[in-house]
Amino acid sequence: MKKILIRIVVLVLVFAAAVFGTSKILGKKMADTSEVMAQATFPLVYVDLNGKQINCMHGYAQEMDVIAMRDTLTPLSNDKTVNIQIQPFENQISSVSYEVLSADGSKSLENTLVTTLGKQDDYVTAELKVNNKILINTEYIMKIKVTAGVRDIYYYTRIINQANLNTENYLNFATGFYEKCLNGNDEDGMISQTIEPNEDADNTTLAHMDIHSSGAQLMWGRLTPQAYLKPIPSIKELNENTATLEMDYVITATGDTEEMEMYHVTEYYRMRYAESQVMLLDFERDTNEIFDPENSILVTNGIRLGINSRDLTYKSDTDKKYFAFAQQGSLWLYETGTKKLTQVFSFLQNGKLDARDIYDENNIRIINIDSSGNMTFLLCGYMNRGKHEGECGVAVYTYDAATTSITERLYVETQEAFSLLDKDVENLGYMSADRTHFYLTLEGSFYDINITDNSVTEQFSNLSSGCYVGSSTGGKFAWLQENEKYDSSTLNLRDLETGNDTAFTCDSDERLQPIGFIDSDLVYGVAKVSDIDTEDKGSEVFPMYKVLIVNSAGETLKTYEPDGCYVIGGSVNDKLLTLDRVKKTKRGYTETSQDHIVNSSADDEAAYGFAYVESDKKQTETILKTGETIEEGTTPQILYAKQVKAEGEEAAEVSIPAKKQTEELYYVYAKGHLDSMYTTISEAVQRADDQLGVVVNNKQQLIWERGNKQTTCKLDISTFPDVILSGKMNIKKLSKNLGKQVLDLTGCTLDSVLYYVSEGTPVLAKTADGVVIIAGYDQYNTILLKPGEAETYYYGLEESADMFEAAGNQFVTYFDPLEE
Repeated sequence: MKKILIRIVVLVLVFAAAVFGTSKILGKKMADTSEVMAQATFPLVYVDLNGKQINCMHGYAQEMDVIAMRDTLTPLSNDKTVNIQIQPFENQISSVSYEVLSADGSKSLENTLVTTLGKQDDYVTAELKVNNKILINTEYIMKIKVTAGVRDIYYYTRIINQANLNTENYLNFATGFYEKCLNGNDEDGMISQTIEPNEDADNTTLAHMDIHSSGAQLMWGRLTPQAYLKPIPSIKELNENTATLEMDYVITATGDTEEMEMYHVTEYYRMRYAESQVMLLDFERDTNEIFDPENSILVTNGIRLGINSRDLTYKSDTDKKYFAFAQQGSLWLYETGTKKLTQVFSFLQNGKLDARDIYDENNIRIINIDSSGNMTFLLCGYMNRGKHEGECGVAVYTYDAATTSITERLYVETQEAFSLLDKDVENLGYMSADRTHFYLTLEGSFYDINITDNSVTEQFSNLSSGCYVGSSTGGKFAWLQENEKYDSSTLNLRDLETGNDTAFTCDSDERLQPIGFIDSDLVYGVAKVSDIDTEDKGSEVFPMYKVLIVNSAGETLKTYEPDGCYVIGGSVNDKLLTLDRVKKTKRGYTETSQDHIVNSSADDEAAYGFAYVESDKKQTETILKTGETIEEGTTPQILYAKQVKAEGEEAAEVSIPAKKQTEELYYVYAKGHLDSMYTTISEAVQRADDQLGVVVNNKQQLIWERGNKQTTCKLDISTFPDVILSGKMNIKKLSKNLGKQVLDLTGCTLDSVLYYVSEGTPVLAKTADGVVIIAGYDQYNTILLKPGEAETYYYGLEESADMFEAAGNQFVTYFDPLEE
């Protein structure tokens, strides 16, 4: 018996030793291959405007395509100087130089090394003086190169040399407005006298507030927040009449559970300076809670995400066991049943936050999750920290639930800024199931990236806007073979897993147009050639009498044929297809109600998805429903994923250089960011007018700007070309006679036409009663006349506006042709 006991003890000890030894070996292996994301190291650069710190600039590890770097705007001082402050953190700043470039980056006007660097508190200071001649009222790009240690880091801002901008008045107003709201103090009436509250405003949520919210709501209701990270104003647009700026900051507050919570806040201001005071034209505030798993985040029906203004998305596996969601630069995965909550990825640094943490020029896109919780996701845009810090690109990651680890499979480096890159990746960014290929659309090209050998193949190039769509979740890509948005009869669909193509065609009197994807199913429309109206560029109509949903095998899953109306476009949000429709009348096509199609394969989502609950302090909070009942007071098991290298290999890295834009595009910037892109100027102007924004062309030249309108002008009728006086208005003929390109703004409102048009760029529009408008013909002069009645003309924009108000103030979309 004694010998048996001894043997048992020995065996137990041997087994324990073996387990311990194995765990040490495995632990050592994990330690050798695991990577902890490095903290942010790049300096921050600020503009010092007469003692006010503005325009925080984030550094790039390489020189970027300046056309895409349209972020802040810095006014030059009277002696054409920009004073900067560099926040070095742990870096030794050895040199600073700067280059002044034309707006499109094609011409360098100055390249200067700063000979003397100063020191002020914790900042390195430098004076950047523009010595060479530059035009007034014209935007340029200033590229600042900061050498930190052995690294050259690049920073960008637009500059403008212009008088009477009232910059400091705008800055004082915005910072004062912010402080009074935060402190809940409006004794001087600053808030109540500048906002425009109305009954349509939603005063039940702190997630989004605007100029129409109540004063009490703008002063944060009952939340009583405290400043954690104060705002640095960023000037986005600035002219003699108006200014647009943005402020980002972080606040803390105790919520309804009395736990300390943090919020990232973004405020947008649009202002006008008149009669020695600032008038607030528009204001918006978005508040997003920074998710903290240590707080009480589990509620009876799911996960409490708190205050969120953005359109949150989530993905789950088919069994609804795993739920993934991204919030404020972090990706989380929740497992039902076990109540495990894993931080899969995060850009937030350990310790105190700084401005680099809340720089949200990036986006996390969840591609898929399988039944074991394994996940593929993309990180798109500016890399705040880590081995790609300061780069702008697309990183492809996989998450292994068994080892709680992520692996970078591919990094695609680009010179495209986040605003443009994100729109490309939104269209298509897909990794094959065997992890050997990544498919991406970028600047009108379709790329196949072989991850195993780091090769890049450009499958299609110069794809026109509206001629292709992709599905990142379904692994599909569709394109019009003729590459003509309004004149294509073959639509090809490629399965990115198999490489097989399926062609969809139509009758000879019909044309096709893609709409989007519902998962892997393609949605496209069919229009009759006789119904398509492309007479006026920018006001084209592609009325689809039939919409089809098809799979990659060529099978039609659903056919939609509306009665008495046509579909002119649509959008897909998860399983929901929203169709925009028009009716045909004697005067053309007019908008009618939208219609919706829900994918027939969609499960009952009543127990899943987002819900909203009311609370005392926080008003409205977002809940991610997970289809289970959670006992009150349950706390999750919190895990943090480690980043590991793929066994025996490094992550693939490729670089795709910037391409010269072949398609003429117009970019709408509104509320401080890129809003949209259009192929026609009139569509862009209409959107910018609606969003109170600006329009720039491919060369980043300002084409149209809301709010910068002259009030009077003089006309010399003797200078008018005969083609104008005769009233025969033809764009091609007018351009030839005027010796410059005329922009067609037919379809825009009168105010849109009369707003500032860049000097020397004429625009033409025509009203329903035949009155023709030519604006910007001669340094802001405006001609208003009726065909054949040259003696009938008007001048002075106030008079023009009064005349057209009676005419309905709306332009139609046709021209009388002029024979050559």
